[in-house]
Amino acid sequence: MSDYPIPAYEPMAAAVLSDAERWPAMTAEGARRLAWLRSHPRAPLYNHACGDRLSAEAVARLRAYPLEYGPPDWVPSLLAYARERVPRYRGRTWTSLADVLPIGRHELLSQVELSVPDDVDLDELIVHSTSGSRGPAATVPMTPEFCALDLPLLEHVVGRAGIRVRGDGVALVTVYLMPVTYQFASVSSYWGGAGVVKVNLHPSAWRSPSDAVAFLEDCDPELYSGNPVSLAALADLGLRTRPSAVISGAMALDDPAALSSRLGAPVFDVYGTTETGLIAYRDGDAHTLLPRRMHVEVLDPAGQPCPDGVRGEITVTCGENPMLPLLRYRTGDHASLEWRDGVRVLVGLEGRAPVRFRAADGRWVESIEVTQVLSPLGLVAYSVHQNGDGSVVVTVPVDAPVGLVSAAAASLLGPVSVVRAEIGGKAQRYSSDLV
Repeated sequence: MSDYPIPAYEPMAAAVLSDAERWPAMTAEGARRLAWLRSHPRAPLYNHACGDRLSAEAVARLRAYPLEYGPPDWVPSLLAYARERVPRYRGRTWTSLADVLPIGRHELLSQVELSVPDDVDLDELIVHSTSGSRGPAATVPMTPEFCALDLPLLEHVVGRAGIRVRGDGVALVTVYLMPVTYQFASVSSYWGGAGVVKVNLHPSAWRSPSDAVAFLEDCDPELYSGNPVSLAALADLGLRTRPSAVISGAMALDDPAALSSRLGAPVFDVYGTTETGLIAYRDGDAHTLLPRRMHVEVLDPAGQPCPDGVRGEITVTCGENPMLPLLRYRTGDHASLEWRDGVRVLVGLEGRAPVRFRAADGRWVESIEVTQVLSPLGLVAYSVHQNGDGSVVVTVPVDAPVGLVSAAAASLLGPVSVVRAEIGGKAQRYSSDLV
């Protein structure tokens, strides 16, 4: 398959690990579930193989993970460890976290080896390739346990609504909508061998147009996850089965209620990055920080903490990934921090730096204002770009109400062009060629 769209990758050409290595804690039920998913006659065209690589000890630690809020009293020990074991920070003379210079994504990942501690067990290494949605694509080192930490965090999010993941069938199906992406069958040792599947809803990923509906209805997963675009495509399938909950991430979701109505299940909007793992979940008009050993700051361009209620760049300190401890890591996303009911929340969360657009009358309009006028339209995704000559192009899905989009955007910016197109992946929402 030399013409495969992912360069230097031939699907299923080499099995580097055996199943025993992919699932060290595999149960008999997990083995039966995996065989069923792999042999299903309507299964997608699997092009990858992936296991959780969790040991029994790692599973036990994840199940006992302390989901509770508390002061970041672990930060001093993380600083001491970094000074001694992390090449990037060796020998620094910090007295507190405030002494640490923030680090951005490009600096971190372009020389990622400088942030890998000397004493980590490289037998545990997983290298995750990022999509490049926050800059150039890169690789992030992590461990199987850190990768699986999202599972108890997701259980916490849906558990607040009284939903419990049983793990007695297929627990999770993650859906994509892309011309090509990895899709595979797996099982989760954390969930006792329950199925975990990643599928692409693009027609090219299936043998027959009817297979997606048949396979997903047979899976009848407890949870679906995806981004707003892929989840909207899932809703278009008209499945008769209904999950307990739906997890949306990777892209901004403006109208969870509309998507929830279409999918027949509550939708939970979560925020995180590959480098940090999950950070927060939407709760009303804000995103509540998750109860984990993570310290979140909001910094101004000079690297100083912003007062509560003032927007800045979301910056994370966390030592939960042994392969990549983070000290004041700038995520590239922006919000303000506030206290609500004794818990820290992110308000006005927006990916990447806020973008200013010049309106037809010469005034400047902030991107968050554009969000406020386009959000009520229920678009699953969109992007707004201003060219160097000042013209504005709004790109929307093929079924979007062009007239309403044009009127809403024009109310702020003046005349705009609205283009219908397929929107997938992690498209940048706002951009401008104007300085």
